[in-house]
Amino acid sequence: MTVPVLFLRKEGTVMFFIRILAIALIFTATLLPQIARSQNNDDKTPFFFAVSAMASPADTLANFSQFGNYLSLKLEQPVVLKQRRTYHEINDLLAEEQIQLAFTCTGGYLAGRKLFDLELLVIPIIKGATQYRSYIVVKKDKAATSLFDLENSVFAFTDQLSLSGKIYPTARLNEAGFLSKNFFKKTFFTASHDKSIEAVATGIADAAAVDSLIFDALRQKPDSFARQLKVIEESEDFGMPPVVVPPGLTPALKMRLIKIFLAMDKDPEGMKVLKSLEMDGFALPHPELYHSAVLRQKNVIE
Repeated sequence: MTVPVLFLRKEGTVMFFIRILAIALIFTATLLPQIARSQNNDDKTPFFFAVSAMASPADTLANFSQFGNYLSLKLEQPVVLKQRRTYHEINDLLAEEQIQLAFTCTGGYLAGRKLFDLELLVIPIIKGATQYRSYIVVKKDKAATSLFDLENSVFAFTDQLSLSGKIYPTARLNEAGFLSKNFFKKTFFTASHDKSIEAVATGIADAAAVDSLIFDALRQKPDSFARQLKVIEESEDFGMPPVVVPPGLTPALKMRLIKIFLAMDKDPEGMKVLKSLEMDGFALPHPELYHSAVLRQKNVIE
């Protein structure tokens, strides 16, 4: 008679714990997703991107703030823009993975690829093209007709890593047996193409090497310093200054970013951003696009 009594007591205990477990599971299934969603909304890690100073910092901030807002909407997380004065500083951020994306110059990309396997993501399309040039510019009243007519002049470079603003003119001189420090009377860096243009127009420099994209855009403005200058030499075509990502970026995030960029010209909000950046859209880069830039860079000996 004792065995059935013991069995009934155990059965009652088991049923009690089953009921408690069922209540706990219902609570977990109902509330935990809400808690998780709340935490995701409150604690999302910001996405950081950087822009190099092809134009002055104020113009860069104005132009790319709208892009940052658009990217934040698409990624569904906060997006923070970091500005740096030089392309070298942009590469430092990428190498240390302090940012996840950057708009950089062609020379900056080539340097980063060599040093830490910096990766191309997409390239801008501007006026239907994915290439640009370096311009050598002087005031309209100057008699010079090529870079080699500028011996003993004051010359403005933009940045140590700039292809159009430093590497191209330096390679040209080195190929002809000159060193820039001996060929020019004086050189200095302006940190942006618009500042180089201003330096020539105001007489601070006799000549400068600048990005054709910046110069051509500024020349359309009636009060621009670029309208006081002329182009005396053009380089060959170079691959467009690209959008790059660090090598440690996850394939999933990289693919997500590519899809966002490639779809911008088909999205009404994306088209507004592209218009503010004076771009048509973005494209996937072809490997041979940067071949001409690599060849020029190989000829620099200083």
